[in-house]
Amino acid sequence: MPNDFVDRTHCSYIFGPFELLPGRQLLLRDGVQVRIGGRAIDILLMLLERSGQLVSKQELMERVWHKTVVEEGNLKVNIANLRRVLGDGPGPCRYIATVNGRGYRFIAGVQTGDEMGHSAPLAEPSGPGHNFPIARTKIFGRREAINAIQHDLGVTRLVSIVGAGGIGKTTVALAAAEQAASGFRDGAWWIDLTLVNSPALIPNALAATMRLTVHTADVLGALCEALHGRHVLLVLDNCDQMINATAECVERILATTVCPRILVTSREPLRVSGERVRRLPGLGTPFESSHLRATEALTFPAVQLFVDRAAETLDRFKLRDADVPAIAEICRRLDGVALAIELAATRIEAFGVAGILKQLEDGSRLLGSRRAGPKRHRTLTATLDWSYGLLSEDEATLLRAVSAFPACFDSVSASAVAAIAVPDASEGLAQLASKSLLATELDGEDVLYRMLETTRDYCAGLLRSSGVEDEVRSRHAQHVLELLRCAARERGERPAIEWGATYKQFIDDLRSALAWAGQDQDRADLQIELTVAGIVLWEHLSLMEECRQHVVRAIGQLDATQFAGAAFEMQLQASLAGTTMFLQGCVPQVEKALQRALEIADRIGHIDFRLRCLRMLAAYHLFGGKNEETIQTIETRYRCHGG
Repeated sequence: MPNDFVDRTHCSYIFGPFELLPGRQLLLRDGVQVRIGGRAIDILLMLLERSGQLVSKQELMERVWHKTVVEEGNLKVNIANLRRVLGDGPGPCRYIATVNGRGYRFIAGVQTGDEMGHSAPLAEPSGPGHNFPIARTKIFGRREAINAIQHDLGVTRLVSIVGAGGIGKTTVALAAAEQAASGFRDGAWWIDLTLVNSPALIPNALAATMRLTVHTADVLGALCEALHGRHVLLVLDNCDQMINATAECVERILATTVCPRILVTSREPLRVSGERVRRLPGLGTPFESSHLRATEALTFPAVQLFVDRAAETLDRFKLRDADVPAIAEICRRLDGVALAIELAATRIEAFGVAGILKQLEDGSRLLGSRRAGPKRHRTLTATLDWSYGLLSEDEATLLRAVSAFPACFDSVSASAVAAIAVPDASEGLAQLASKSLLATELDGEDVLYRMLETTRDYCAGLLRSSGVEDEVRSRHAQHVLELLRCAARERGERPAIEWGATYKQFIDDLRSALAWAGQDQDRADLQIELTVAGIVLWEHLSLMEECRQHVVRAIGQLDATQFAGAAFEMQLQASLAGTTMFLQGCVPQVEKALQRALEIADRIGHIDFRLRCLRMLAAYHLFGGKNEETIQTIETRYRCHGG
């Protein structure tokens, strides 16, 4: 058996405009680094090492995942991502060919080079960088819109991409922002507003994303001041749920600053002065009377998208002339809505092209029964209804459960919320991802999952009507509570940067759990426990005003719980004192809260917390100019410490 493991230290592989540097785990296109996951790099390397030869699926999984048992769907996800990065789309493959039922073959010409020749720093995209998510889908039919939006950002300060849910607004915004980012000397920032639970916290989300430390309760004012001289691009994605608050925030930024540019996505315009609105229509579809061959049909973006997603699901799928009328009709029935087309294409293996069309025709009554709302929304809902109806009961139950997550999650978290074993959760998530009901993201060696906005809204509605929503959300809240308690235990044991990288992602889960717990007085205990556990995360992320708001709310609930006068109240009062002094200075509320925390610490014998309260009280007196009180407090602390 030939040795597949060649020396990666010095060898590079060159094909087309690409160069793979295995030793550095880098893929370059025209000398510029391409963002791609480590698994995809390993797959590409094995295909390049055996260029022109068949590499079986089993060989790839054994090489890339070593001794880990994975589903074939994981390999398909990474192959699909790799093809998108390389530009392989509908039509003849340029780089990676599928050998039906067996594996893959790299078919382009490959040259080997010397990686040591890259001793100089590699070329990076110009500009100070950005926090954009990695684009994992190939874009069809949007080049004109993307170029127009990039041009708009050069001549106007506010551009809104407007369109129906699932139409592709986020995809277009990401592409346009990436294309324009190099022109902003102070960076470009992506803010997903679906992760913000309260309209009042939109400025906090912007400040946190830009890593700005705010020392005042007027976060928006501080944000505007910080942005005044900065040439930045702000991308506000998914403004629909808080359209008025977003408009007010954007309007103030534009009125009080000179340089920033803002790009937003929404189902309706912000209606702010100076706004340039770009309405995104459905993808282009063939006319009903068209009689097209396969090559002609592939000039229409909706057909291109369908064929691309179908080929990802079914390796052997190729567009035939005989399939064109049915695929064109599918795309027309779905109004060119990208998400709906993707969902339909994933059913190619189960039903074939004719079967998919028949399913849509049989389900057309669903469209007629939904009188309320625009037709485009009824169409998307009908598509989601249909796709959901094809799931097994276990898959449907899992999909409803994971709608409780506001952002990314892994299989361990999903198992906790769905109350199933981790292997079952892993397999179920992989199946849902293969049907485009979940998106995947690679986080180092781990696979994270997330729901698209429209899918989450749809599944959350199903969860509400299922009769088990409170059970699911209770499990989610308890899972968040355990994660944050684990975070508190590890905070002093791990480097701050490493700790933050692990736990900062759970801020959105904390917000979601608190929002649910706060809806019912019977959950006051849980609300207080979550708030206390969340203090460590809010403090690390410098979300002081958000922390203070939740602490005040929790303190107001104490009398209805078992926690009044106990350790939880002590921690809440101390946090209230700290955040208030940080935001408002030495106001009387600070001393009142500290005295209450100190009283509880004395009564329960918590020496460490007593010392902490005395230290904060000394600082309060010192900054307030009360020198005698400061000395007395320090002396008390000294005696308490055993001096």
